[in-house]
Amino acid sequence: MADKRLTRRDFVRQTAGMVAGATLAAGAGQAEAKPDTSKILHHNPRMGYRRFGRTGTMLSEVGLGGHWKTPSGGRYWASFPSDNPPPEVQKNRNEVWAKCAEVGINYLDITTAGEAAIYGRCMKQTGITMHVGYSDHVLCIRNPKNRTIEKMMLEIDEGLRRLMIERMWLWRPQALMGGGHTDAELQRVVETYYQAKKQGKVEFLGMSAHNHDFVRSVLEKFGDHFHGFVFMYSVSHERKNSSSMFDAIRRKDCGAVGLKPFHGNSYFAKIIKEAKKEGREPDLNGMAIKGLKKILDVPELTCSIPGLTTVAEVENDVRASYERGKKLTAAERQDVRRLAAASLDDLPHDYAWFRDTVYI
Repeated sequence: MADKRLTRRDFVRQTAGMVAGATLAAGAGQAEAKPDTSKILHHNPRMGYRRFGRTGTMLSEVGLGGHWKTPSGGRYWASFPSDNPPPEVQKNRNEVWAKCAEVGINYLDITTAGEAAIYGRCMKQTGITMHVGYSDHVLCIRNPKNRTIEKMMLEIDEGLRRLMIERMWLWRPQALMGGGHTDAELQRVVETYYQAKKQGKVEFLGMSAHNHDFVRSVLEKFGDHFHGFVFMYSVSHERKNSSSMFDAIRRKDCGAVGLKPFHGNSYFAKIIKEAKKEGREPDLNGMAIKGLKKILDVPELTCSIPGLTTVAEVENDVRASYERGKKLTAAERQDVRRLAAASLDDLPHDYAWFRDTVYI
């Protein structure tokens, strides 16, 4: 009697066929319809919304990054004792959370247990939900011990527990900084996703990766299974005219989220340094808007996710979308490029690799 058990490779190949066939059937000969704004979460007519690939979900082109600054300039990003944030910290996040929804932001991207815990409480205490992209930097596949289906399911389960939700919109495990995961490891990611989806725990599959060439390779081999990618795209990045990672994103109809728009705030540090030298006040708000406008010029990018610490920052940064009809002048674009390039010289040690990834 023939062995009817599927190998992992067979499983991925067969599922890819079903996904690709469904995508072709849904899109064949059809022009993309104008989105129904009544179905856009937290729709605000001033905000621009972009389609997150073949999911069809419309995300705000300015989203909410999980990290934020403390009053002293540090950041809450790892964890809280017993997953219980201090009251004053929760108050800050609740206020920012509510303002984000009011101005039309509908996507949150998080990478830590602490962020899952605090934003889960935001949703519970305010009654406001968002599309959430989740991973845990401790439980993710960067650690070789976490590259089993059992461990990846644990990452998902812990995220659901801390977020206090039953179904996650986007599970986007964090790949190694330089990429390099084997096909077998990626197949296990895909298999974990389908298992979690069957159990009703996850809606879509994504991946976070800093290496753009790695993103392209995953798209080429497994793109029919992935719905979106989260990667570095900052004020200093430029889209290649040919052989760009964005070409692969467009071909596979995947969503794309840009991390670290101001590369660890080095962009603002350079603006402050230059203004101080010239004896004037730095225009941080204006340059944040201009920087985000430059980033959002890439049509394949679904959204950019600055970390937003205060309500005032939320109100300021969404202007990059609100004022999308007012394009950057050549002089403004050049000024952003100049400051972004100069800020690369002052990057913290752990962000030095940014210098090697400017052209995508």
